[in-house]
Amino acid sequence: MEKNMPTGDPLVSIRCLVYNHEPYLRQCLDGFVMQKTTFPFEAIVHDDASTDGSAAIIREYAEKYPHIIKPIYETENQYRKGRVGRIVNDAMHPNSKYVAFCEGDDYWTDPEKLQIQVDFLESHPGYTMCFHQANTILDETGEETDMGPGLTFRNIESRDYDSTELFVTWTVPTASMVLNKKCLYIRWKHYKNSLYGDIYKVLACADRGKVRGIGRMMSVYRIHPNGITFSPDAKAKYIRYSPDHFVNILNNFPKVDKRIIRTEIAHRYWVRARYDKKRMFHDMLMSFRYDCRVPISSILKKMGLFK
Repeated sequence: MEKNMPTGDPLVSIRCLVYNHEPYLRQCLDGFVMQKTTFPFEAIVHDDASTDGSAAIIREYAEKYPHIIKPIYETENQYRKGRVGRIVNDAMHPNSKYVAFCEGDDYWTDPEKLQIQVDFLESHPGYTMCFHQANTILDETGEETDMGPGLTFRNIESRDYDSTELFVTWTVPTASMVLNKKCLYIRWKHYKNSLYGDIYKVLACADRGKVRGIGRMMSVYRIHPNGITFSPDAKAKYIRYSPDHFVNILNNFPKVDKRIIRTEIAHRYWVRARYDKKRMFHDMLMSFRYDCRVPISSILKKMGLFK
């Protein structure tokens, strides 16, 4: 039996992208259906032609919770064609006002998550997005960890964050985001040369209004080898296209402090590579240098760091 929930058009549409997430998917979907809200919401769950049992799990939940789980099943992978975003956006209810995010390998831990975030946005019309604290766990051990040097989602505070801080500190975990739906349709220049869509969504919100952090732990970000961010393919793409990505950020978002960003980029790509050879950035730079036969200085010059 489906839980009782308010009727009417959904106020929030959840975007959930799934690809071979069978070991994690039940935990993810349970986080949706456990939400206690005074408003209706929907979860657009897009299975991108998974080769494991993900589609079967989605069907099970869609049958049990038909007013929440709205499935999309692909027979051919759409991510490689760059069509996933459009497909999921078109599937969202046209009258929903807010969009929440949670990919199939992450999950929500607080049944009041949506209510807390929507209450804030509804009572603060000058804000376009809010996000919250999250734990980060390693899939192999289930232990909590940090993302890297100075990168953690556990230190998010209940305060406003500006564009520069959001970009420099990589502050926002995807599964914590709830934003005004209008910010999802903003067009950017040279978007195809960029690496991660999430930072564009965050900066678009900060460019159109205020962004609020919430100091309450309400989701989990999972690190595993097959994840989009930490897979070998993703790291290779990061190495090759990060210069264009940073240039696009600087060109698309005028509120980002270019001086601070350039300093931060130089820190990431030079200081860490030189003084801490065990860090991820050193490995990336060395791989870029040897695989592509491009000296490190050319990367920095392309980003306008060195003349």
